[in-house]
Amino acid sequence: MLTSTEILEQRTAVLAHISALATLAETEARELTVEEVSTRDEFARQAGTLNARAISAKADEDAEQVRTAAAARVANGTGDQSANDAGGNVGVRSSERTYRKGGEVSYLKDMALNAFGNRGAAERLARHAGEIAVDAESARSRIVAGSGTPLDSYLISQVRAGMGASGMGEYQARTGDLSTAAGAGGEFVPPAFEVAEYVPFARAGRVVADSVTQAELPPGTLQINLPKVTSGTTVDTQGTGSNPTAQNVAISDTALATAYDTFPVVTIAGGQSVSLQLIERAPIDFSSVTSKDLLLALGQKVDAKVIAGAGSGDILGLTQTSSIVAVTWTTSSPAYPGFWNMIANAKAQIASARFLPATHLAMTPARWEWLESMLDDNGRPLFSPQSNGPWNVPQVSPDTAVAEGVTGGRVQDLTALQDFNIPQGLGVGTNQDIVLVYKADDSILYESPVISRALPQTLGNQLTVLVQLYEYAAFTANRYPKSTGVISGTGLVTPVFTS
Repeated sequence: MLTSTEILEQRTAVLAHISALATLAETEARELTVEEVSTRDEFARQAGTLNARAISAKADEDAEQVRTAAAARVANGTGDQSANDAGGNVGVRSSERTYRKGGEVSYLKDMALNAFGNRGAAERLARHAGEIAVDAESARSRIVAGSGTPLDSYLISQVRAGMGASGMGEYQARTGDLSTAAGAGGEFVPPAFEVAEYVPFARAGRVVADSVTQAELPPGTLQINLPKVTSGTTVDTQGTGSNPTAQNVAISDTALATAYDTFPVVTIAGGQSVSLQLIERAPIDFSSVTSKDLLLALGQKVDAKVIAGAGSGDILGLTQTSSIVAVTWTTSSPAYPGFWNMIANAKAQIASARFLPATHLAMTPARWEWLESMLDDNGRPLFSPQSNGPWNVPQVSPDTAVAEGVTGGRVQDLTALQDFNIPQGLGVGTNQDIVLVYKADDSILYESPVISRALPQTLGNQLTVLVQLYEYAAFTANRYPKSTGVISGTGLVTPVFTS
């Protein structure tokens, strides 16, 4: 098991990669490329995860120091007195977190017990709130110093959301001193190790959602209005076509036309009714199992809505947005050359309308494996792993197997993704799927932090606790609808793997 120092060394190495990307772009006097931005964001995510792991490891190390010191005092016959007792022994105060991985108490269990008036649970939650406040202040200091990570920003927004959930006003929740979170919202924020482990675990089910632009949901609104330009200005040579060198005549002057892209803020929530007996007496920490499963379901639902949400008061997804690029692949004998041409078709239409290239390609895992099964006329794989030393192949596959997420390769210079939430069972025969070709940063996903609750009131007469997780979200692909292309048709029937 790595120590906190070793984990921080790994984090430093990851941050060095981010710095190297920025230095290279600065040296060459240019902006980061789309691929470099994607690489930078992935390194930032890794750094955030390592930071949370280091915090958890340090807490465990401090606790071990406390136990070692206590054992030494007992061995020396000095007892286990506190630092200020009459015996004058020098004590070691523990910085061990109230809720930690492998600990004796459970965060969600205490949320439930607190609702039933359990004093011990209330005290632990209050202590946890104080710990969260300290963590949030440290996170804010790192952000101000320029060394903050996405996890730091997420923690701060969680505390603010928790302060709002505790009944503080919206203004106070947004601007209040984070150190006041103890007793005023920090108890609504899951422990750091859950954020570090459960959130990425849940996010594994939201591949496309994580590829688009991420933004913090603005406070105090149930609807977002983004201005967009519907038709631009014009320029031309001064004068008429027959006299293009004329002076002192009107120049081209066309008013800029604008409109609002309006889309709703929705609540995405899930709950589970759990008996108090199961929470208190189960041999495993069932409350954490429930929390983990709810987070996974939440992540999958967000992703599914970003891809194909129906709108009409709900999220309007990529495939349901009006005026997107539609490419129909009609064939009774699907083969790789045809699929390759359909991708090129979608890319060309996006580039012609947006004047910028598409960045991502998303498909079902089965569709990706179908591609990897393709062979050339000599029986050699078209998609060859990097370790095989491929030469002149259309696609390089990763050496490590990928079931979902970034495949590790590129197709026609697009970042290739596998996502189980891509619609399937389509077409007349309900046996077709689709493939997305899109410019990811043109779509925006706004999200609030995830908040947890445990409510005994609804079924309190049955000793049943309702465990809930929820977040607010809004999404738009309508700023540039031609940035999204959908490939569909009979060429995308369920893949067949032949011997």
